[in-house]
Amino acid sequence: MAAITRRSFLFALGGFLLAAPAASAIQIGGIEYMSLAQLASLCGMRYKTLVKNKTQEVYSKHTRMTFNLHSRSMNLNGMTVYLGHAVALYKGVLQISKRDYLKTIIPIVFPQNLGKPPKLFSIFIDAGHGGKDFGAQNKALKISEKNVALDIAARLGRELEKNGYKVSYTRTKDNFVELADRPKKANSAKADLFLSIHCNAAGDKSVRGIETYSLTPRWMPSTASAKMSKSDSVEHPGNSRDGWNKLLAYYIQRDMAKATRSPDRGIKKARFAVLKTPNMPSVLIETGFISNNTEGKLLATPAYRQKIASAICAGVMTYHNSLRRLAKK
Repeated sequence: MAAITRRSFLFALGGFLLAAPAASAIQIGGIEYMSLAQLASLCGMRYKTLVKNKTQEVYSKHTRMTFNLHSRSMNLNGMTVYLGHAVALYKGVLQISKRDYLKTIIPIVFPQNLGKPPKLFSIFIDAGHGGKDFGAQNKALKISEKNVALDIAARLGRELEKNGYKVSYTRTKDNFVELADRPKKANSAKADLFLSIHCNAAGDKSVRGIETYSLTPRWMPSTASAKMSKSDSVEHPGNSRDGWNKLLAYYIQRDMAKATRSPDRGIKKARFAVLKTPNMPSVLIETGFISNNTEGKLLATPAYRQKIASAICAGVMTYHNSLRRLAKK
């Protein structure tokens, strides 16, 4: 996605965040919101109503964001991106939380405002589960998450190495690794990126699709939580890279959805243990639902696992290209 470069945006952003008029501050359910009209103005975009009091859009030549009343997700250039707080309505105009503006929209649409881009050479791959921990299973298909994740991790590592990256792993065989030790290994290796590979499962066997998670920012509920809780006030070491986490998740999810044609279940937020303490941008990738027989059969094949690995590698390289562009500015 082409980044929008507007010198005036930088000044508008700083002015809005640091000295916004009291009249523009709207409190809804204890959360500070801003209108889509304000969002459009700050981003140098336009906005329009698609369905009165229900659906509105903020758009430019390269970017289109669609919001629906009461929804905790938005559509950004065809991809589902989960917000921390539900979209609200005030005086006929949809509202999003100011924290979502900062932590969800800015990192993807205006990454040039995230500061100095991190370097990227050493990548740490975490194959989920292992050993006594089978993870999700489909006994009818005789597949388990630990084995599928390990194979995708190995394939991903080879793809990344072909493109010049240094790769390290949590595990390269079927052994058990404690959750807390996974990011510790990445930190010890002084990695520049942490990718945790998983498969999904659901009680409803019809559910399928891919998801990519970044660490939930402080003062936001995770995607799986309906409301704020006390734990949402805790800041974790991984939150120091919130913006880069989000940008990385977006590019990986986008390239996976394009390559696999699997349903896009969104770029989501969670406080998974492996995402809390890495010292580098990190994401957790759910490559599909083992519990779904159609997707499970695909995940059981080497060709599909290779397709996933190649797509994740493509997402990492798209992210890296973005870092290079930003470093030149």
